[in-house]
Amino acid sequence: MQAVSRTALWVASMRATEASRPDRLHDDPLAAAVVASAMASEQSIPPAPPGAAEFMAVRTRFYDDFLGSGPLQVVVLAAGLDARAFRLPWPSGTRLFELDLPELLAYKASLIDSVGLEAGCSRVVVPIDLRDDWATALVAAGFSSSSPTAWIAEGLLQYLSEPDKKRLLDTISGLSAPGSRFAFDHMDTSADDRESVADALDRIRSMGAEFVATVSDPAGWLTAHGWSVAVDRVPALAVEYGRPLPDFMDPAASNATALCTATLP
Repeated sequence: MQAVSRTALWVASMRATEASRPDRLHDDPLAAAVVASAMASEQSIPPAPPGAAEFMAVRTRFYDDFLGSGPLQVVVLAAGLDARAFRLPWPSGTRLFELDLPELLAYKASLIDSVGLEAGCSRVVVPIDLRDDWATALVAAGFSSSSPTAWIAEGLLQYLSEPDKKRLLDTISGLSAPGSRFAFDHMDTSADDRESVADALDRIRSMGAEFVATVSDPAGWLTAHGWSVAVDRVPALAVEYGRPLPDFMDPAASNATALCTATLP
């Protein structure tokens, strides 16, 4: 798999860790299968830095809660190895589109078959590189630009160059009907010098991937294009979810990730 796809294994391993906790914030039925498959094929998954699994659990819960509020047309950009189509209680009539690289989605399909999961919604897989013309592929797969859409871009913008990031936001805006919603996260550069951030970035680089510093403000860009944007931070959400982050975690580093919810009136 491409380097960014390999980071999906890393995220899945953290979701598997979360699923084993009695106070878990989510339960991903595919995560354990991902880890087992990686071990069987001798794919190495770097260990998560201290606190990373707790951070990831809060981020995952944020997106889960966002998707629980509609609309019935959902697009998951860079879907990775998450199993939201299978693990969330979807309302009748929900249609969910998963977009990601072809080789990653093929690997995911084999895991889904091995575990015997069944989607709780109408799930449509769109194998595409998001740097290509993914809008045409999405519409060809049955997406309706006249219907409100719930978009999520979990852990995606950090890997995109500024031109690719702007192109993605342009495309989402162009495909969104009134009433659409968009959840995404991005990382402030304020914590670039923190030891825990440097550690996490080193582990990502060890998998061949690279974060791209956020130069522009995606939330501000969306606001300027007619979206209403609210921003949450991981430490505050952890408290809201009843599971504050451990004391050993660097609050400045944890607070650097903005979890954003945008709505198009």
